[in-house]
Amino acid sequence: MASAAKDPSDLHPNLTVLQSRAFVGLFTKIRDKDTGPAEFVFYSKRLMRLLAEEAVAHLPSEAVAVTTPTDAPYAGTRSVVDADPDSVCAVSVVRAGDSLLESVREIAPALRVGKLWIQRNEGSKAKEAVHSCTKLPPGVEDMDVILCDPMLATGGSARTALRILVEEHGVDPGRIVFANVISCPEGLAALADEFPTVRIVTCWVDDELNEDKFIVPGLGDYGDRFFNTL
Repeated sequence: MASAAKDPSDLHPNLTVLQSRAFVGLFTKIRDKDTGPAEFVFYSKRLMRLLAEEAVAHLPSEAVAVTTPTDAPYAGTRSVVDADPDSVCAVSVVRAGDSLLESVREIAPALRVGKLWIQRNEGSKAKEAVHSCTKLPPGVEDMDVILCDPMLATGGSARTALRILVEEHGVDPGRIVFANVISCPEGLAALADEFPTVRIVTCWVDDELNEDKFIVPGLGDYGDRFFNTL
C-alpha cells in the first residue's frame, strides 16, 4: 500500500502497489523488531505468497474455456507458467531474493531459475551494489523474467540486476516483472529514470531512506531476519 498522497504512476510509470486487507496485520508482525526468526519466516512467507501470485499474474496469459462440474462454460485464462514454463525465468538477487524465489517456485515449480550475486557495500556511505557472480539459463533473452528482491531501497542492487539482464544478456525490459515486498520513493525514482518499462509489483511503498540508506519505517535487513544471520 502507498499513502494517499502517493499516486503509483508518479513514482514509476509501471508500478503496481497491491491492495489486501491482510497486509496490515502481516506487516505488523514482520516490521516488529521483537518478532523472532521463526515468526518472521512464517509471516513473511504468507505475505510473499500473495506477492508471488500477483507477480505471476502480470506475466502473459491466453484465453481458455473450461466446463465446470455443473456443465456450465467458464471463460478463463491460462498463465504462461502453466502453458510454457520453460519460457519463464525467476531470477533472485542473492541472498534476500532467495526467500521470495521460494514463494514463486511454490506457484510455478517448473519455471527456469537464475541467480545474481549482488550485495550492498555496507562499508561505504553510498552503499553501492557489488556484483560478484551470475548464473542464468541459456536462452534467457527470449524469456519472460520475474526478478525477485524483497527490498527496493536506493535502487542500486535492482539497477545492477536489470543492467545485467538487459545489457549483458539481452532481456527485453518490457518482459521483466520486478517483485518486491517494500519499496521507497528514492529507489522507484531511480528505476523510473533508467528502466521505465520494467513492471514493478510491490506490497508497500514506505516513506523514505534514512542516512544509513535503510528504508523507513522498513523492517531492517530482510535477508538477515529471514535467514537468521543477525
